[in-house]
Amino acid sequence: MILPAHLRRAVRGWTRTAPGAHPWWAAGTATAALGLPLAVTMAAGTPLLAAPATFGALANLYGRHEAYARRWRTQAWTGLGLVLAVLAGAVSAVLPLAGWADVLVPALVVALVAAVAKFVTDVVRTGPPAGLIPVFAAGTLSVEPLRTCDLPAVVAVTVASAALGVALSGAAGLWRPDGPERRAVARAVTAVLDVRERGGALDPAARHRATAAVHAAWDVLGPRAAGPLGGWLAHADRVLHAGAPEPPLRLLLTALPGRRVLPLAPAGPVPAAQPWPRHRVLRALRGAGHLRVPALRVGLACLAAVPVAAALGLGHLHWAAVGAAAVLQSPSAGVTLQRGLQRGAGTLVGVLLAAGLLTLATDDVRLWVLTVLCMFAVEFAMPRNHALGTVAITGLSLLLARLGTSGAGPGQLVLDRLADTALGVLAAVVVALAVRNRSAARALDGALADLGAARDAAALRGGLLAVAEARTRLADDGWRVPAPRTAVEDEQDAYRRLGDLLGAAHPGRP
Repeated sequence: MILPAHLRRAVRGWTRTAPGAHPWWAAGTATAALGLPLAVTMAAGTPLLAAPATFGALANLYGRHEAYARRWRTQAWTGLGLVLAVLAGAVSAVLPLAGWADVLVPALVVALVAAVAKFVTDVVRTGPPAGLIPVFAAGTLSVEPLRTCDLPAVVAVTVASAALGVALSGAAGLWRPDGPERRAVARAVTAVLDVRERGGALDPAARHRATAAVHAAWDVLGPRAAGPLGGWLAHADRVLHAGAPEPPLRLLLTALPGRRVLPLAPAGPVPAAQPWPRHRVLRALRGAGHLRVPALRVGLACLAAVPVAAALGLGHLHWAAVGAAAVLQSPSAGVTLQRGLQRGAGTLVGVLLAAGLLTLATDDVRLWVLTVLCMFAVEFAMPRNHALGTVAITGLSLLLARLGTSGAGPGQLVLDRLADTALGVLAAVVVALAVRNRSAARALDGALADLGAARDAAALRGGLLAVAEARTRLADDGWRVPAPRTAVEDEQDAYRRLGDLLGAAHPGRP
């Protein structure tokens, strides 16, 4: 794909949002989880604890679409990961280092955090912001003027903020315990109806999105798939692949919001409930070589960006690592280039807005209010649109730097942010082009083999998505793709088999 095509996609990325309702509740609870600890730290005159409070609250960004029981587990593990990232950055800050060691050791720590976070979030499929926040956390703490005696307070504030965020995130489960399941089914039904309106298989991209949404909904339902929502999701599956009648789905969409009683699902078999998968990270460590290369790319880019920024005399060196890590949360070199363009434009817009915010932050109260507002914007925008999330997180970064003790004025903060981000983006693009993912071709072969051996609907859906992901990783290395035409033919055959399988299970289809 040539540069103009990537540029067009990068521009379109500003107007596209992920499907689903706006995350008002999630953004509000995360903001509350930040606001209280941040107010306490500022009132106590301990600005060094503002950053730990912020990063603990960002655990709320993860697992938003999962059922509450699984979400709490995901966010608890994420919170632990953020605590470890904060601790790693803080330890590197208190080490008695001098000269280039004071640059290289924190850079190595941030690079290791970035590589591990990228690998784990890819395996668990957390979605945006993936491994970006741990890098942001470790980098920010690595440049704070901390002492060894500050470490217990740093860890305690991060844990408290994360725990508060996790508790508030699941509070809606007290009055709407099946809310995530209803929203997942609604997303799947909306995607299926969109395919029918577009002419079914005539729009492969829409069909793939619908297949992914249905598969994700089954994953959210997990052991609860035997209930009425499972019956409706099974019917949506048959509408998508076997030509079952679609009018009942339109009726369902009106009943899914809130706690309304669901109508009776059309007759048809419902797959057996499946437990949620466990030990995904341990299994991936043994066999997911194609996920190790993206993690290596992130680590190398962060490790290269920080010393170069130091050599150029830039301030806030961790911003170069954050810029590189943000761009490399992508599956291929082409998407990395698109993210780089979005990151650069988002940072430019963000610093222009932040420059105005910094002039308004004339006292602690205003600084607290502006930080909380930026936190809300990050939580609201980042899971839905990467480009807009970049604007919000740029403002949050500059305000956190102002809360800290860097001593830099607004003008210097803006210049450092622009220069560091440009350097990080450049490092990310160079590393993405230089470090080829040679395991991705084998991953495509394996995905095609698994797809050919699939014999049930769940395995076929999962295999189709695995093949599509493997092809995406190789999208910019076309000469490495083994028989791409065969891959497309295998996908079409799998869709036909899936339709035949679901149609045979529901012989009354039109």
